[in-house]
Amino acid sequence: MKKISLILILFLLNVFVPLKAQLPDQKEYDFLIFGVPQYIISNGLRIDLDFHKKNTPNWLIVSPYYYFDHSSVDPLNLGGSEDYYDPYTYDQMIGFGMGIGQKTFLSRESVSHGFYLHYSGTYKFFDIDGNNYTWVEYTGEDDLPYQGMQYLEYTMQIHSLGASATVGYQYQVLPSLYLDVFLGFGVKYSFHHSPDNVTVKYNRGINDFGYTGTHMVGGIRIGIGL
Repeated sequence: MKKISLILILFLLNVFVPLKAQLPDQKEYDFLIFGVPQYIISNGLRIDLDFHKKNTPNWLIVSPYYYFDHSSVDPLNLGGSEDYYDPYTYDQMIGFGMGIGQKTFLSRESVSHGFYLHYSGTYKFFDIDGNNYTWVEYTGEDDLPYQGMQYLEYTMQIHSLGASATVGYQYQVLPSLYLDVFLGFGVKYSFHHSPDNVTVKYNRGINDFGYTGTHMVGGIRIGIGL
């Protein structure tokens, strides 16, 4: 993941930065709308609304998230399993969230393009419904807790909190069209709840819904100025 993010950012900088020199005087905007395409891979949608704070190099970023998948197939095969009884498959996943962050440009000459620092916090909620074999906790005859695989209909709710800090470079590819590349670090912590005592945590990797731990943050944003 680290190598892929770095290669992607270097490639985009190599391709698009030369275009910047060919543009006429760049217009400054106080409101930008960005899409973050890499979330499509995990059945998600993220839109960033960037608001400039007047007379400062700072921007407020509000980021709504939406996730939906009506499938019994793990799209990323995060478990690496080809087993028909993969406990991570589900019938439906729906999720939403909100992120709040601040971006500060390092240049005093521009308010909407150049190098910047960014930090943010996020909250996400996922509701997962399944109807298959999965791991369940139960109480044995000796009143001790055990885990076993059972076939049942179940639900799982996940509350995920996250924070991240990144550095990035944002610039105009065309008049009013922006490209933003960024890289940094983040941390996530997830709470799981299942009325059916399902113990599968969806914590197989940094892209999984219930991940807990540190991770690299990187990607691109494509947006327009209004």
